[in-house]
Amino acid sequence: MAAKTDLARFRFCAVKCLVFLLVPAFSCFGQQRGLLTNSQDNALRRFLQKELTGPDSGIDKTTRYSSAVIKSDGTTRDEIVVYVSGESWCGSGGCSLWILEPDGASFRVIGNEAIVRLPIRALHSKSHGHFDISVWVQGGGIQPGYEALLQFDGVSYPDNPSVAPSRQLPEGVAGRVLIAGADRGKLLY
Repeated sequence: MAAKTDLARFRFCAVKCLVFLLVPAFSCFGQQRGLLTNSQDNALRRFLQKELTGPDSGIDKTTRYSSAVIKSDGTTRDEIVVYVSGESWCGSGGCSLWILEPDGASFRVIGNEAIVRLPIRALHSKSHGHFDISVWVQGGGIQPGYEALLQFDGVSYPDNPSVAPSRQLPEGVAGRVLIAGADRGKLLY
């Protein structure tokens, strides 16, 4: 009888472990996070260097970027999420987030948010065919921090995650981390 009980416990633990390993793989059904190919990253680097260099600001050699692709499920275009940090791009509330769509050999900006902190997540939900995105908001007078929901309005994502139409995201909303809190990114220049 003890052998049957031990076998039952083993099977239960094995199934539990299998579920634990497989659930994250299916947590964003229809949505995949991917890394950029070398040619995509080179195009992104050129785009950011052009966009983030101005006659007044010059080149900030401390600029770093982290990126992730939200792969389309066939109903939307791929999106590239880019977290930009460095002396010129961060303040007490956080750094900059760019959300881009590929546009030929370049990109089209569909979101440019300030005061964003990591992590950045893609949620299961969509607005106007684009995945909803969450970011961490804290500092610059916002205490304690919270996770904010960014939804596409048909034209772009909101500019500021701390004011409407952005709003605080309830706890436990499923999604996948695109750019983790420990990600330091790559130097842009």
